Amino acid sequence: MIHHIAIGTPHPSHLARFYLQIPGSKKIQEFYYESGEVRSVWIGFGPVILMLEEGEKQSPRALVFSISERDRSEWIQFLNHITIQNRTDYTAYFLDIDGNLLGVSQYPEKLGIF
Repeated sequence: MIHHIAIGTPHPSHLARFYLQIPGSKKIQEFYYESGEVRSVWIGFGPVILMLEEGEKQSPRALVFSISERDRSEWIQFLNHITIQNRTDYTAYFLDIDGNLLGVSQYPEKLGIF
């Protein structure tokens, strides 16, 4: 089981605002340098923690979320306010504000929300 995924970003607080709009997200904690600047923001997605770490922009190739019936309407609302980069029958891909590739999938069922 995955514990956490870390993404490097020059602006963790700014990127956190984007991720906190994603259905099912919950801010867990922020960490600060002695100067008071944000060092990292931890966001929970169920049992997995997304750690937005201050530093050079680095990310996995794609971070894909799952969609459930419980949060289906929230996902539809979210996806209607962003640009879909690409999609398959099962997954819709989009970018966060740092240009990292994200997606939402309902595999093995077809996504069917467009």
